[in-house]
Amino acid sequence: MEKPKLLIVDDRLENLIAIETILQNIDAEIIRAHSGNEALKFALDNDIALILLDVQMPGMDGFETVRLMKQVRKTKYIPVIFVSAIYSEDVYKIKGVESGGVDFITKPIIPSILIGKVNIFLDIYTQRKDLEQEIKLRQIADKKVIAHRERLLLINSILRHDIINNLAVIKSAFRLFKRKKDVQIMEDASAYIDKSIKLIRRMSILGKDNLNKDLMNYDIKHILESIMIGNKSIKFNLKGNSNILADESIESVFDNIIRNAIIHGKTKRIDINIIEKGKICEVRISDYGVGMSEDVMEKVFDENFIYGKTGNTGIGLHIVKTAMNNFGGNVFVEKNEPQGTTFVLEFLSS
Repeated sequence: MEKPKLLIVDDRLENLIAIETILQNIDAEIIRAHSGNEALKFALDNDIALILLDVQMPGMDGFETVRLMKQVRKTKYIPVIFVSAIYSEDVYKIKGVESGGVDFITKPIIPSILIGKVNIFLDIYTQRKDLEQEIKLRQIADKKVIAHRERLLLINSILRHDIINNLAVIKSAFRLFKRKKDVQIMEDASAYIDKSIKLIRRMSILGKDNLNKDLMNYDIKHILESIMIGNKSIKFNLKGNSNILADESIESVFDNIIRNAIIHGKTKRIDINIIEKGKICEVRISDYGVGMSEDVMEKVFDENFIYGKTGNTGIGLHIVKTAMNNFGGNVFVEKNEPQGTTFVLEFLSS
C-alpha cells in the first residue's frame, strides 16, 4: 500500500519547512499547500490522511477552509489539526472544533506532541484502509461464490431440461422401432444418446471452478449447422456468419430456441439471419408457426412460466436468458409478420 498523504497548509514557506523538519521521520508523503484554496484543490485531487492547517492566512483563513471541506463528500471526513501562534485562547480552540477540526496545536510547536498526534491519525487512517481492503476482498469472494452458485444452477437446468428432452425422443424412437423395425429409427435414437453424452462433457467443462475464465470464441454457423443436422424434418434457411464470445452453454442456447419453435411453435420452417453490427452480432431466428400473444412474449423468459398445449414449463427459454446474460449479451422476442415468432439474440463479437 502506498504511503498515506499528509497535507500541511501555511502561507509562509518557513513554517512549512519547520513542520516538515519535525515530521521528517514520519512514514507519510508530505504535501505542501500555501493557501486555503490550494489546500481544497489538493484535498479534492488526492486521498488525504490528515491535514495540518494554519489558522491565520490571507484571503481564506483556516476556519473557513475547513467549513468548505465539510460541505463536500470527498473532503468531509478528512481529520484536520489546526496550528496557530496567535489564536491560542480557548475561544478559538472551541471555534476550531465547531468548524470541523479534530485538534488544535499552538505555536511554538513541541515536536514530540506534534509527532505523537500525527502518528495517531496516520495509524487510524492505515487501519481504516486495511479494513476497507478486507471488506473489498470479502465482497469479491462473496461475488465469486454467488457467480459459481448461479453457474451450477444453470448447468443443472441445462442438464435436467435438455437430457430429459433427449430421453423423451429416445423413448419414442424405441416405441416406433417395436412397430416398424426400421433401423433408421435406432440410428436417430443413437444420435440423441451421443448428443446427451456431448452435453454432459460440455457442462463438466463449464462447471470447473474457474470464474475468471474468459469467454471463448465460437463460430455461430458451425454450431447452428450441427443443430440443423439433428432436425432434418425442418426446412432451414441460414444466412451470414460471425464469431462471437460465449461459453460451453452456447449450443444449448440455440438448441432450446429451435426446439421451442418446433415443439411449441409447430413450425416447419426456420430462417436464421446472422448480422454483424460493429461490436455486436445479432442473430435473428424466425419461425412460421402459431406465434405468441403479447402477454406470453413478456413472460416467456421467466423461470416458472408455463405456456403451450404441452403444459411444459418455459425452463428452456429461461436457460437461454440466463446464458445470454453470462455472455454479456441480450435476448428478446418479437412477432414474425405475417405469422410466427422471431427470437433476437445480441452477442459480443470476437
